Formats: sequence, C-alpha cells, structure tokens
Amino acid sequence: MSTSGIPDDTEGFRRLYEANRASIHRLLARLARDGHAADDLLQETFLTVWRKRAQYRGEGSVEGWMKTIAVRTYLNARPRLVRASAETGLPMDPPARPGVASDDVGGRLDRNALLAQVRAAVDGLPAGWREPFVLFRYEGLTCAQVAELMGLSPKAVELRLARALRAVAERVRAVVPQARAAALDAFGPRLNLAEGEAS
Repeated sequence: MSTSGIPDDTEGFRRLYEANRASIHRLLARLARDGHAADDLLQETFLTVWRKRAQYRGEGSVEGWMKTIAVRTYLNARPRLVRASAETGLPMDPPARPGVASDDVGGRLDRNALLAQVRAAVDGLPAGWREPFVLFRYEGLTCAQVAELMGLSPKAVELRLARALRAVAERVRAVVPQARAAALDAFGPRLNLAEGEAS
C-alpha cells in the first residue's frame, strides 16, 4: 500500500477496482446514457486513478476521489461521445420506455413502473441539466461540489437543478397524471435550493 491510500501493487489495485467498479460504472452509465461508452469510460477512469494514485492526499474518501476522476473523464469525453453518436446515426439517448397503464385495479401505480418513468424522464433531460441532476440526486453531491466538478457557479447549478426537477415532474405527470405527488415527494426533499445543499 502506498502512503497515499491507493494500492501501488497490482493485486491491491485489483481489489480496489473490484470494490468500486459497480458504483463507478453506474455513475458513468447514468451520465453517458450508454452502457458501452460507460465500459470505456470506466477503463479510462481506472487508468487515470492508477497513473495519479500518488496525487491522492487522503482528503475525503478514496471512492469520492475516484468518482471525481470518473466525472471529469466523462466531461472530457462528452464531445467525442456526441460526435460518435452523430457519425453512426445512433442516438446517445436510450429508447423511450413505454407508458405506464393507469387502468389497473384501484388505479394504483406500480412503484417500479413509476420509477421507470422517472428514469426515462431523467434520461430525456438535456445534458446540461441531467449531469448536475445525476450528481446531486443520485451521487449525493452538494450544489457546491457539483459546481466545482463541472466548472459552474453554485447558482448556475441551482438553476439547472430546479429546471431539471420541474422537467422531470412535468414529464412524469404527462405520462402518469397520478404520479405528480409521488414524483415530487421522491425528488423534492433532496432539493433545498435556498441553502444550495443536499438534504
């Protein structure tokens, strides 16, 4: 183990990779909206972690440091991913998920179907709104942390989060009118824009 907290031997690094691979891949897949691109970005991320392992100063968790590298890897690759999508003619966005039927017994929505609609709504956000939303909502970063990672002001992040939340709620409500309260309940408590922090 190196003094930085990142293993400097291949076996130790392999264990670090195995312990963190799934969560970092999930983050990259949410950002890139493409499993194959996330696979490539995961490799790039861990190559960078290996090359920069001596730079980790022990401030914060190793996982947080690696996720920061993953987000920066994605942001650096984003123009290439968009270009590749345009060249192949295949959209980066996943295919639209089918609507949720609301004619079930008692008119109740299946929680999994509602979550699928929320995921589809998040996937459909413009990249400039989706990326901060994913980092804030799914990764638990504060507005200030998202701003630092993305090179934005905290106010710009707050604005993008508010717009993303509104768009997600509207898209879910349009597909499943009864889901408005549930969608707002699911996302509203996490968004405290007045303080700019995750609650």
